[in-house]
Amino acid sequence: MTTILLDLANITQWQALRADVRDLTIGAATDRLAQLSALGWVDTLVAWGTTVVWIVMLLRIRGNIELRTPGKIQWKKETLVALFVVPVVLGLASAVLPILFLPATLVGLATHIPLMIMVNELWRLGHPRRPGPTSVLVITWGVVGILGEAFLTAASRWWYVEMFDLSFDSAAGGDHELVSTDFIPVSNAMSVAYLLDAAFCVVAILMVWRLAVKHNEGLRTP
Repeated sequence: MTTILLDLANITQWQALRADVRDLTIGAATDRLAQLSALGWVDTLVAWGTTVVWIVMLLRIRGNIELRTPGKIQWKKETLVALFVVPVVLGLASAVLPILFLPATLVGLATHIPLMIMVNELWRLGHPRRPGPTSVLVITWGVVGILGEAFLTAASRWWYVEMFDLSFDSAAGGDHELVSTDFIPVSNAMSVAYLLDAAFCVVAILMVWRLAVKHNEGLRTP
């Protein structure tokens, strides 16, 4: 829910920046960029905290299932932790070494697939007497996550390229350094990216809710 609120704040700010650029309000655009930078740091901290919560929650569900039906789960705890942690580490490394940007992006997208498989296994084995089929919510969670992350990565890179190009554009010098119609489509792309991220969070909430309900029913089954 916190991430959804941050996504809505980001959408509002990106659309406001679009209006600032269109109206040639240089000072307002500069202030908006500072606010977006601060929101980006908050997003990052919340993402790291959420990663810890996901790891703890899924490991506890795995532990309960393993106690009730030993040997049913095929994947190891270390694999789950690595799938969450490795993309974060590579993302931090790519901030220092830009050459790692593409590998970090591909790894981040690829990890959604094994995570989807592992969470679906927890769903299937959540109730020992009623092993379920593949969960539509889990699959949707994985697919929307891949789309959202891919779109946000592409939009962010587009934004960085535009900022880099503009800083060396002599035609945009002086007081009009931040004024460029190129920022308007980028702002729209970033807004769509955060809208997809909000949709991903909604699906995640629904998935965790159903996963917890099924798992709790399994724990109460003698």
